[in-house]
Amino acid sequence: MEETTAQEETQQLPAVDFISYLANLVETGRLYLEGIPNPETEEVVINLPLVKHIIDTIEMLEEKTKGNLTAPEANFLANTLYELRMSYVRVINTQQAAEAETAVEETTTEEEAPTGETAAEASTDDTENGSESEAQ
Repeated sequence: MEETTAQEETQQLPAVDFISYLANLVETGRLYLEGIPNPETEEVVINLPLVKHIIDTIEMLEEKTKGNLTAPEANFLANTLYELRMSYVRVINTQQAAEAETAVEETTTEEEAPTGETAAEASTDDTENGSESEAQ
């Protein structure tokens, strides 16, 4: 019984209030935007559906608490919601740009070597042909 009491005394948890609750939600969203390493595979996991759910939850809280918050609480909610939304959009745009770049690279690679010839082989052939014409 004494061990439990000692642990409780050393572990100080923040006060339960609206701002700390929002801060907890927003921090969870940020962590999942940045990526959390999977302890088993060490692969970094970015969970955009969970972040979208957190944003939706904060939006719902904003609607349900309208007119019932103090000025600091309302400002904190508006600012953190905005920041989380913008971070979410940045990650989405970065992923879409990376996917588009990958698609362009794949298309370019296929166009360069339609006969199964690699770009390196094509380059070697061009160099050899250029050397022969200079020698003649």
